[in-house]
Amino acid sequence: MCTRILNGRHSPSRFRTLVLSALLATASHAVTAATYVQRSPLATPSGGEQALGPGAQSVNLSGVVHESAGGVKILTKAFADDGTGIGKVYAEIDSRGVSGVPDALTGYALAQTQASGTVVGAGTAPVDITFVYAFDGAFATYSGNVFHQLGAVLQVSLPSSTVAFSNVDYRAKMDFRTDLLDADAVNVFGDATVSYFQPGFVYVEEPFAGAGFTAVRQAMDDLAGELRVTLSLAPGQTFQLVSNVFANISPEPLIPVTGPLDYSQSWGSVDGFNTGQLRIEVPEGYALEGDAGLLTSALVTVPAIPEPGTWALTGTGLAAIGWAARRRRAAVSAA
Repeated sequence: MCTRILNGRHSPSRFRTLVLSALLATASHAVTAATYVQRSPLATPSGGEQALGPGAQSVNLSGVVHESAGGVKILTKAFADDGTGIGKVYAEIDSRGVSGVPDALTGYALAQTQASGTVVGAGTAPVDITFVYAFDGAFATYSGNVFHQLGAVLQVSLPSSTVAFSNVDYRAKMDFRTDLLDADAVNVFGDATVSYFQPGFVYVEEPFAGAGFTAVRQAMDDLAGELRVTLSLAPGQTFQLVSNVFANISPEPLIPVTGPLDYSQSWGSVDGFNTGQLRIEVPEGYALEGDAGLLTSALVTVPAIPEPGTWALTGTGLAAIGWAARRRRAAVSAA
């Protein structure tokens, strides 16, 4: 049990992502289905842009490039839709020819959806429901050295039974990043946690076995990850669901091993615009009711059950294994 403090050289963007998730969860009393998108050259707040509302939201899909006073070119864009669970992000930075420390160091994009729902079904016993968020993308370094980051957060919140006006948050998160001095190495960071308030509003965050993250593919030009949160929920149980994907990019090296700072060759991109996709697995006989289309759409699926032919093959295989075991036992007895 611990109080988690985010650290690391690029933790502000990760922290901001989690804060946005928390803000939308808090706002759910007033806005129960919402889409939030944001893009920003972080060193120039006036160049940022954001949109919040139901349905599909986007920023800068036309691809307008922001150029700082010092000549840094940043292109960021984002799209999300709470009715489909889709999120897309893109970030590109170009500081070629800029001497000294640039006046804009980061391009950032976020696509986030939120919905509130209720489990419905004929029974009363809890059943396992799995929330899945899959995302993919690619990193590119066209010139020099660039820091890339592409990540996602999946969070399911339930009302706390011990501390009023608070939630128990079950969360899986992960991100891909390039190393500081090796643009071809991609590392994976992530965790699976549950966080809540104890009486007295003592904040606790600890590992949660029902959540997880998987790096499906981990190459510079082919990234894919999946987040999962499985909870046992009973009919009538309400929940809040937040999912997002984010991109972050900056020129390197920020901290050179030797020599002066040199950003004059850096140009690269983080492309997460192929699609982040949310889906929900619900047992047969149960369903979800909610305020966003994704809760009642084809994205809500019944976990695969083997076809009759598959069951027949399985039965035949088990019978063969049993027959072989009996032969071995007979042979040993005869000996």
